[in-house]
Amino acid sequence: MSGKLLYNRITKVFPIFLFIGLAWGKDLNLVYSDGKAITIKQAKYGFSGETLYLNGTKYVLKDVNQKKKIIKVKKVYRTGIGQLINYNKYQEISFDCVYSFRYLEKRFDIIPLLIGGGIGYHFLSKPKADTLSFYLGTIPAFSLGLGLSFLPKFSEELIVGDGAWSIEVK
Repeated sequence: MSGKLLYNRITKVFPIFLFIGLAWGKDLNLVYSDGKAITIKQAKYGFSGETLYLNGTKYVLKDVNQKKKIIKVKKVYRTGIGQLINYNKYQEISFDCVYSFRYLEKRFDIIPLLIGGGIGYHFLSKPKADTLSFYLGTIPAFSLGLGLSFLPKFSEELIVGDGAWSIEVK
């Protein structure tokens, strides 16, 4: 009996949750004239969204309002003070004001990590490896490989308009 009661409650509440999920903003869809499409994800549940460049400035996508044709973004600051002062300040950019963009292609690349780990292993596997080779060889090589693995890779600058890329309104 309790299983059927739970099923009835879920079937009543599920459409409400579905509507709420669809009512909150949309992702940014960019379409090329030959049909190629790029989707840039918006921020979910208050966390930061995907990083992108609009008109040469680095932003984090917060929300896209398809009806008003506005992109809500937060500018990325390099310094901690800039991030602290502008923590909750968002800018609204009209679709018509966007003339170029770059999107995040890769967040993580394993190749530098494998190279750094291999070099670190080489320093550590020598027959006469000592503590100095561990501190001056293995740790820096592995750390550099790990750091380079997390550097994001952005696309080349793509031009909006002139029959090429356009922002899709759904």
